[in-house]
Amino acid sequence: MKPVNPEVVRARALAIRQQLETIERYASLPDEQFWEDERNLATVKLAMIQMFQDAADLCNHLSVRMASRAPSSYPECFEILGEIGVLPSDLAERLTRMMRFRNLLVHQYSEVDNQRVLEYARTRTGDLEAFLHAIGRALPE
Repeated sequence: MKPVNPEVVRARALAIRQQLETIERYASLPDEQFWEDERNLATVKLAMIQMFQDAADLCNHLSVRMASRAPSSYPECFEILGEIGVLPSDLAERLTRMMRFRNLLVHQYSEVDNQRVLEYARTRTGDLEAFLHAIGRALPE
């Protein structure tokens, strides 16, 4: 089994944090201001897709390196990290659902309820920060 590559972890964690900042900046706008410019929603959607992809890439790296298992899907990846104790089970479950939301954004982009996207951006992105903290605790210094 190959060790976790700290450069992969750092690069993906930085990318996730940058997207979180973008999402938080736009999602914190008052409703009226957010909805008056369609670029706000487009920016949030793109940042979410990029953030989810970085999280999935990081999860895949950790799954292969720490559990010696390649997941068959992005949602399964977080399940694996939950099974091996890298993630608390409740967080692994929320991240699994998050990856299903990512699939909806990517594959059924035009059918997504835009109000749901904003709600998700305002209430659920903290799970990615919790993901990064859990990884930090699980990896050796």
